[in-house]
Amino acid sequence: MALYMLVLAIVIGYPLAGFAQVVDKGEFVAMVKGTKLCANAILDKSKGIFDPENVYWRVSSKVRTNGTQTVAAIVIEALYDRKSGETTITEHRYDEDYAIFFKRSPEHKGMFLMISPKDGRVEATVEICEKKK
Repeated sequence: MALYMLVLAIVIGYPLAGFAQVVDKGEFVAMVKGTKLCANAILDKSKGIFDPENVYWRVSSKVRTNGTQTVAAIVIEALYDRKSGETTITEHRYDEDYAIFFKRSPEHKGMFLMISPKDGRVEATVEICEKKK
């Protein structure tokens, strides 16, 4: 019976472990490579950022020994073709990959601060993007 319970716990627990996209590492957190991070539209519009819904970041590296990770900023654009009447959605990199620290936001539950390793300033306040239904 104990073996049955152990196997059941492994079968149920193993897939759920794959959903963990954030791991606390002391003061900072580590994001799983490939995690998509979105700006909070309401928060960023209050800061004067234009159209935050059309920008997201993708974590493109594992945590390095110095605690940084690489992210790529990606812009989503809708392009309208006047001849065909078709609208296509395209994504392109806004900036080259760059190093960043991640830290939990003390003011906003469930959100993270992207902190520059160069000068310690907050680059953006982000959250893990919700999957579209």
